[in-house]
Amino acid sequence: MRLIDRLSKYLSSKGVTAYEFERSCNIANGYLGKQLKGKGSVGSDILEKVSREYPDLNLVWLITGEGRMIVNRKKQKPAGEENDLEMQDHEAVYDARNKLIKVLKEQIEVLSSSVPGKKKRKTKGGSL
Repeated sequence: MRLIDRLSKYLSSKGVTAYEFERSCNIANGYLGKQLKGKGSVGSDILEKVSREYPDLNLVWLITGEGRMIVNRKKQKPAGEENDLEMQDHEAVYDARNKLIKVLKEQIEVLSSSVPGKKKRKTKGGSL
């Protein structure tokens, strides 16, 4: 299942329409439909907006399909534990972003190797 399919599943479970989603995230009308038809990819800027507007959505699940769709962030914690919970949330976001970056790098590598006559170039993070 693709990221966009998981997002659609989440929105359906919450009863959020495509229009409501696009409006709440300040995204162009028709964005969700276009993505569902396979005519683009979901960028990190969109993931950040989704994360802000839908804090109960587990970004790790959204990006990788691993874990639970919903994260229960409404539990009241003692004041000292609030920072720990916030830190765990940030770590989950960074882990999800790192996984997304890894997948995108792999896709770039595959696409680069499929271009005839394309020479590999060196980058700071490795080769492309």
